[in-house]
Amino acid sequence: MKHVSRFLSALVFVLAVFCGFVLIWSVEKLPPAEVRFAKTAITDPLESNVPKTGESTVLSRLSMFPLWGKKKGIVSVMVENHQAARPFHQGLSDALLIEEFFVEGYITRFNVLFDVKDFPERVGPVRSLRPYFIDGVLPWVSVFFHFGGSPEALERVGQLKGVTAFNGIFYDTYFTRAKDIPAPHDAFLTRESMRELLQEAEGGVTPVPWPPYKTGRARSGSGATTMTINFFSPLHNVEYVYDSWKRGYIRTNGEEVSLAVPHNVLILETDVEDTGEFGRLAIRVQGKGEALLFRSGRMYRGRWSKKSPTDSYVFTDTEGDPLVFASGQTWVTVMDSLSRVKWEE
Repeated sequence: MKHVSRFLSALVFVLAVFCGFVLIWSVEKLPPAEVRFAKTAITDPLESNVPKTGESTVLSRLSMFPLWGKKKGIVSVMVENHQAARPFHQGLSDALLIEEFFVEGYITRFNVLFDVKDFPERVGPVRSLRPYFIDGVLPWVSVFFHFGGSPEALERVGQLKGVTAFNGIFYDTYFTRAKDIPAPHDAFLTRESMRELLQEAEGGVTPVPWPPYKTGRARSGSGATTMTINFFSPLHNVEYVYDSWKRGYIRTNGEEVSLAVPHNVLILETDVEDTGEFGRLAIRVQGKGEALLFRSGRMYRGRWSKKSPTDSYVFTDTEGDPLVFASGQTWVTVMDSLSRVKWEE
C-alpha cells in the first residue's frame, strides 16, 4: 500500500507540473487584445500602466487575473424618475451605484454610475443635471452624460479640471429618441454612443478604486426586511422588501417595481433648501450627517462625512468604525430627514 500511495503522490505532482506548463504556454500564445481608447487618454480602467503603441493600447496577457479588477472606470448617466418615466427605465440593474436626489417639486432623479466595461445596451430616460449630482459623486466620476442642466450645474461642471460632461442638447445625434415613448421621457444613451463620445472626453475616464467603502460579512444588527420612505405622495413613496434568495432589496416606487435589486440601501440625511427660480433646490453634499444602512435584511445606524466636494464620502458606524457593506449594487438616497424612513423585521 505504501508503494501505491507514493506512486499516486508522484503522479499528482507530475500532473500539476504539466498543467502549469500548459497554462504558461497557452497564455504566451494569446494574441494581444486591442482596445479602443480616447485619443488623448486611456478610457479603459484596466489599461493604466500598460504601454501604448501608436493609437492603440495593448492589454496585458495576464489581464484575465483578479488583480486587474481593483480599479474601475466610472461614468455617470442622469436618469429621470418622474412617474411617467418609470415604466421606461432601462439599464438600472447593471449599475454599480445609484445616487438619488430631490429635484424640483421634490420628485427624485437618479445619478446612475456604471463601469465602462459593463455599460448596458441602453440607459435612460436621460434628463438634466444639477450641481449636487456632480459634487455627490466626485471623485469617483470623471465623465457625465445628461440632457440639459440648470445654469448652476453647467457652470459647476465647466469649473472642474479633468471632468467632461456630454450634454445631449449639443450631442443630440448620439442620444436615441425612442419613437414609442412620449417626450420628454424618450431620450436614451446606447453603449455604442457612449463609447464614441468617450473618445472626445478630456482626460478620458480616470480609473478609481472600487468599491469606495468597506465590504464584508454582515454584523449583528436590527432586523429590517421591509423598509419604506415617505416621499410625500403615494405616486412617489418607496418600499424595499428584502429577498434572501437574491440577497437584495425589491424596490417599488409608487406602483412601479424597479429593475434594480440593490444589495445595499443607504439613506443619507442632509440639508435641502428651496433656492433660485423654477423651484430649484440647494442640497448639501459636504460636511457630515446621519446615515442608515440596510443590507442583508438588517439595519445599521451610522454617519457620513465629506470634507469637500472633491473628496470621497466616508461612511462610519456609531462607534466610528467603517460601515460594512455587502458586495454588489448600492442605492443611495439623499434626503432632508431620516424620520420619513420606517422599517420592520
